[in-house]
Amino acid sequence: MKKFQTLRFLYLAILGLVFTGCVTSAVSSRPNAAAAAGAKIATIKTYAWYQDQPVAPIAYDKDYNATLNQHLRRAIEAELQEKGFTKATTGNPDVLIAYDVSVSVPLEKDNPANFADGFGYSYSYMSGYRYNYGHATLPGYRAVDLYKSGTLLIDMIQPATNELIWRGWSEGAISNFKANYTAVQKQVEQVLNELARR
Repeated sequence: MKKFQTLRFLYLAILGLVFTGCVTSAVSSRPNAAAAAGAKIATIKTYAWYQDQPVAPIAYDKDYNATLNQHLRRAIEAELQEKGFTKATTGNPDVLIAYDVSVSVPLEKDNPANFADGFGYSYSYMSGYRYNYGHATLPGYRAVDLYKSGTLLIDMIQPATNELIWRGWSEGAISNFKANYTAVQKQVEQVLNELARR
């Protein structure tokens, strides 16, 4: 009987550890954000895309396609509009918007010579985008390829200085690179909800 109780206790302890690990993973994947010191996020009213058209050649590896790029751009614009931002058509926008989704790639393709300093292989690179803005004032900055594969990152860049002033991200949010618009929009909404916390 005592042996049975000991085994039962061990079983419950192991089960508890498994569930604790699951909870920890779920909590760590919630959206996060960081803002540069002195960034006045609350005063931002207008935006434009950092690059409206790709400057690098578009090339998709297996399992990736252009639809994710379209879904992300549409979802980001819709969510920013819902939050009271206006897309600038002329003049000087308050911020420029860029996004990335980190991807896992074979080591031979993850060549630093392909990227601007501080950046890495990402979905945006396959979509023809390659951003080249500074990040010295953003606390805890990490290059795109240092995030878990599938992490969605949305950046705000100060046009006058070409510096990153706000980044929101969700680790592993885009696990399916062929996700439909509704799934993508939900992840974008969660990341951009972090703007209200600044």
